[in-house]
Amino acid sequence: MKPFTIIAALLLLVIAAAHAYRAYAGLPVVVDNIQIPIMASWVCAGVTAILGIMLFVERI
Repeated sequence: MKPFTIIAALLLLVIAAAHAYRAYAGLPVVVDNIQIPIMASWVCAGVTAILGIMLFVERI
């Protein structure tokens, strides 16, 4: 059993959920007067969710 792998997978899935919520709710994110597009959050949600799922599969 690898506790670090489980913690990393859970952390990635939480981040994916936060990105998905931001994209679904349409919450604006502005960094140095540049607005980050909603599509970026959908892409990040997908990538982090895939990585989290891959870590759970690796645990087996």
